[in-house]
Amino acid sequence: MTGPCSRRVRASPASAHGFRHRAPILAAAAAVLAMSGGPALAKAGDVDWNAVGRAIGRPLQTEAGDVHTAEWLRTDLRVVNAGVRENPGMELNAEASFHRTGPGKALMIGEVTLKSSEVNKVADALRQGGVEITALHKHIQDETPRLWWMHYWALGDPVRIARTLHTALARTGIPLNQPETTEPPVALDTAALDRVIGAKGEDENGVLQYHIPVAQKVTDTRAHITLPYLMEASTLLMFQPLGGGRAAVNGDFTMTADQVNPVINALRSHGMTIVELHNHMLYEQPRLFYMHFWKTGNAIALARALRAGLDQVHAPHH
Repeated sequence: MTGPCSRRVRASPASAHGFRHRAPILAAAAAVLAMSGGPALAKAGDVDWNAVGRAIGRPLQTEAGDVHTAEWLRTDLRVVNAGVRENPGMELNAEASFHRTGPGKALMIGEVTLKSSEVNKVADALRQGGVEITALHKHIQDETPRLWWMHYWALGDPVRIARTLHTALARTGIPLNQPETTEPPVALDTAALDRVIGAKGEDENGVLQYHIPVAQKVTDTRAHITLPYLMEASTLLMFQPLGGGRAAVNGDFTMTADQVNPVINALRSHGMTIVELHNHMLYEQPRLFYMHFWKTGNAIALARALRAGLDQVHAPHH
């Protein structure tokens, strides 16, 4: 909570969310810095992110807050939820986000969308490699085929963690060598939606996504770090275009305990379906709750409903 992820701006399957509002570092710029002896040169004890990418099976993307991410879309599945054929960009994926915690060490948070027959196979592979399972639940409620979302966490050698995750995902039908995909631009009035939400959305695989950081500082008490907002410390709002200015919305509000029922009241007063209320992590402070939602309709009206929820978590309106 990534999503994580993880939590999730996804310009391609190799970018990462369930991950949250990104600023990718261009490889060309990094190469120039390296040639000039600049900041791209690794310090002793730094994590070799290229080695982590090789272990996980694809190059990692460098995101805001020194978060390094990988993502695979579930392009192998044809998912229909409440009569809507879901774009895999609506968090039908596997993802992992890494953040350095010390010399050669990192925290990894992520999640994967699984068929029922895959759940225990993946759980066993993760356990055998020392990756902890932190949650197992639903993100949508009327889907075919039936799906589950498994969240996971690990702390230590990121190459070992990445190798374990790749082994676990190989037990699913996810195409791990999937090529980058090109989706048409989001067919919505994104400027108008940005104004209502109060943030800038990102077009990720044909889905408009917003990642709104929580107002509080969130710490991982085992890793002893402040979590970057891309690692389950932000609210995720997703708009899938349905044509004619309509959309399906899904995602999760990230809340402290005192914010849960005010957000529920705000969303239900606008007719939003509440899907699930649960945790994604085990070691965070303050304790966070994640609420998934669903509704179809006019995209601007849906954005106003979601903005009402954001007001309850004190999200700024830029």
